Amino acid sequence: MNILGKNLLLAFILSSVTVVDAELDAYGGFTDIKGGKTGFFHTEKIDGRWWLVTPEGNAFWGIGMSHPVTGWTQGAVTFIYNGDQEAWFRDTIKRMQDLGYNCVWSGPYCPERVRSGFLDKRLAEKVFKESTIPYGYPVALIKHAVELKPGEKRPDVFSDEYAEFVRGEVEQHVVPNKDDPWIMGYYWGFGSFDRDWLWVNNHLERKGSPGRARLMSVLEDRYQGDIAALNKVYGTTFKSFRAFKTDGMIEYPDWVTHVKSGRATMPHTLGAQEIFDDAAALLGEIVEKVHALGFNEVRKHDQNHMILGCYVKEATYTKEIWRRIAPYIDVLAPQHVSKVFPISPMVEELQMPAIISDQPYGNVYTDHLLTQRAAHGPVPDHVDRHILYDLLTERISVDPDLTGANMCACMFDQSHWEKAYERGQPGFWTIDGEPRTHLIRSVQHSNLILFQKVKKKHDHETIQNLDEKFHHVLGLYQEVMDYRKEFLEKVPAITYP
Repeated sequence: MNILGKNLLLAFILSSVTVVDAELDAYGGFTDIKGGKTGFFHTEKIDGRWWLVTPEGNAFWGIGMSHPVTGWTQGAVTFIYNGDQEAWFRDTIKRMQDLGYNCVWSGPYCPERVRSGFLDKRLAEKVFKESTIPYGYPVALIKHAVELKPGEKRPDVFSDEYAEFVRGEVEQHVVPNKDDPWIMGYYWGFGSFDRDWLWVNNHLERKGSPGRARLMSVLEDRYQGDIAALNKVYGTTFKSFRAFKTDGMIEYPDWVTHVKSGRATMPHTLGAQEIFDDAAALLGEIVEKVHALGFNEVRKHDQNHMILGCYVKEATYTKEIWRRIAPYIDVLAPQHVSKVFPISPMVEELQMPAIISDQPYGNVYTDHLLTQRAAHGPVPDHVDRHILYDLLTERISVDPDLTGANMCACMFDQSHWEKAYERGQPGFWTIDGEPRTHLIRSVQHSNLILFQKVKKKHDHETIQNLDEKFHHVLGLYQEVMDYRKEFLEKVPAITYP
């Protein structure tokens, strides 16, 4: 950072210190709101609001960054830190704290963004273990869709090989960290079970496999052994369930996911509802198996740390899937504040709090990238990122069901060249270390105000109004960007060669 940037940042921090007037414990907990003192992070409902509770027994609300340490930060590491990864890791933690983030839900790195092999994961784990910031720890049981190599299938989670893989991951990552009070809990991966119809299809297509046998049996039970009923729904001609289970195959379409997310409506065709319900039930078998395996292996070695489960798109799990995995997790972890699938009803039913595990607040793309299918969720300008961030922190700070949030942000501009959407996620600093001062000051201010608001009681009407305001503004931005994309696609003079 240049001298001007440092002075602006320091002046803002000093002028804002009085915004939070509470004493904090060593972990960042409010010493005036007490919970049980267990020596580890855990959750409690205190005076009508859910909290994380620090090892010292004080209420904690965790605001973090999703992607502070990635393999695509290589440009910044080269130009700012002369290739010194340890200096990068240590300075990144300090920069996060200066921005007002008090934890790192993604931990030493987020698994889906270290594919290039550049990042030294062991060194990152060492630095975080020596740090004084609470963090989640990745035990990567599930790959993000972008991690899969060409032709690679999703694993058969019912197989002995997968069970052995889970045991190995737990032994490598949990056993050495089971006594570390700074670790808030373990999570299984980002964007888990994305493209969920392919998870079901990949299991069904492996003839003779444990996964196929399990899912076929679920279908047989759902249709009470009546093959004619299944044939009617799927338009098939299987002679019996025995023949179906031996040689038959059905494939689930991608609309089952798009309907859940609100991007499509249920097709008006015979059997559509049954196909949708079957797909959800089969996915539930897969998701429950992963969570049961992870939970049971962790608890053999570690009885204290929270299990955060998978960080999933807000519509990936149905209500029934959340119910099925509730015995194996300590928090619900949808990735977004969602109008399609609000998490509060599940918090109430399961008596378990939520964190927002990867909340975007707008990306800014070049005109050319707006025409690319992979460039999702943009906003017109950088100032609009500030607006959405401010609206988001207002919305989440008043919600008594939430105990934290992970903001989808990078510390530095990402110098990546494989995926269009990744180029549209600018950081707080350029790869040369120049600060985006307005963004830095905006986020510091919003984070500080958040810590004021989380300590106050807010009525349902206030929460509802802020929710409506956030989604209304988000919808307006999306409408503008849809028109921009349509225009750029139909006017060849605008597009680049």
